Amino acid sequence: MPWTILHRYVLLELLRVFALALVAITGILVMAGVVAEASQQGLGPSQIYKLVPFLIPGTLPYTVPATVLFAVSVVFGRMSADNELTAIKAAGIPITRVLIPAFLLGIALSATVYVLYREFIPSCLHRLRTTALQDIQELLYARLRRDLVFNDPKVNYSISVREVQGNRLIYPTFTKRDDHGQDEIIAQAVEAELEVDLEQRVVRVHMLHGEISKDAGQSYVIFDKQVIPVELPPIGAARRMRSREMTNAQLLARREQLLAERELLVQRIARGETAPPASRSPGESDAATSADGSEKHSSSLRLWGRRNDPRSKLPPEKQLPYIDKEIWEMETEYAMRPALSLGSFFFVLVGCPVAIWSHKRDYLSAFVTCFLPIVLGYYPMMMFSINLGKEGRLDPAYTMWVGNGVMGLVGLVMLYRLSRH
Repeated sequence: MPWTILHRYVLLELLRVFALALVAITGILVMAGVVAEASQQGLGPSQIYKLVPFLIPGTLPYTVPATVLFAVSVVFGRMSADNELTAIKAAGIPITRVLIPAFLLGIALSATVYVLYREFIPSCLHRLRTTALQDIQELLYARLRRDLVFNDPKVNYSISVREVQGNRLIYPTFTKRDDHGQDEIIAQAVEAELEVDLEQRVVRVHMLHGEISKDAGQSYVIFDKQVIPVELPPIGAARRMRSREMTNAQLLARREQLLAERELLVQRIARGETAPPASRSPGESDAATSADGSEKHSSSLRLWGRRNDPRSKLPPEKQLPYIDKEIWEMETEYAMRPALSLGSFFFVLVGCPVAIWSHKRDYLSAFVTCFLPIVLGYYPMMMFSINLGKEGRLDPAYTMWVGNGVMGLVGLVMLYRLSRH
């Protein structure tokens, strides 16, 4: 079948509406969601400006299908309401032939999103967290300016201040907790400044004119200048790399690595090994100790808050579930990307017949008529499949396609009815 002027007309209309809607929907999503949340976290305009370019690609797998559905609803709904489709039928052209540009656009968008999902989108998500890590000093200051306290349950120390003046913390208090959650060391000063060392992954606190108390106030050490290094808090990219930040090649490589680790654990369990690897005692890094056993407070303390990976302290049979869970997570993420990317095509498959049948109503109602069942059916099925895959109950290579299969079946039935009537 030759590519006609009618096809070019329909395709240009679809592209025009799609481009405008994509910019609008993405802008609203970023401004209303991300920027509002970032502002509540105390981030400045310059920090938001750095983060937004890395946030937008991550929204494409969700905004593109909804946008192409909107474009299809608007274009074919308007053509049906203006009796253009009636004129086309009167000229002896089947209605299904008019839908070819929409199908081609859906396939092209699905392929584009999948190509981006393989490397570009995960890289942008990783760059997003890396950028957050590079600005972690400003994030800490922003958190302290907003709350006057930093207290994360994932680290065993807290920071509280009376106020923040520029980069100066006025009357700061640093508290280190023991393994039971009790205050073990308390350091107070007149003022302090933070310095982030990304290479050592520590935050150095430069304190002036203060004191350090230990053993529930039994001993005190007064200082004029003290440097307290604390472990980098889990903000932004300080956490481990997640599966959604990995490219397809990295997902496969990580999966192979986890399978090898799992095989070693199985072999250890078969040999009857139950003891975890030796680890450092909990209080070893609390303070520097001289040759005669006395603690050195005149220079700088050793790293506060350093904790070993809790998984490494477990016996092999208890480490195995963690390995399995991470393997399932990698497999689910790998299977989710093509399934989610192909949603654009299936949205077009359902949206075209509904838009044409809604010619007696406002064409925007066709979008709502399509989108509400999708929101209430398609995405819940996708989330249900993702959860089952990550829990290892079902193979994600098959379950991730349930939503697309249902959408495709409904779309084909509707297209058959459209072609018959």
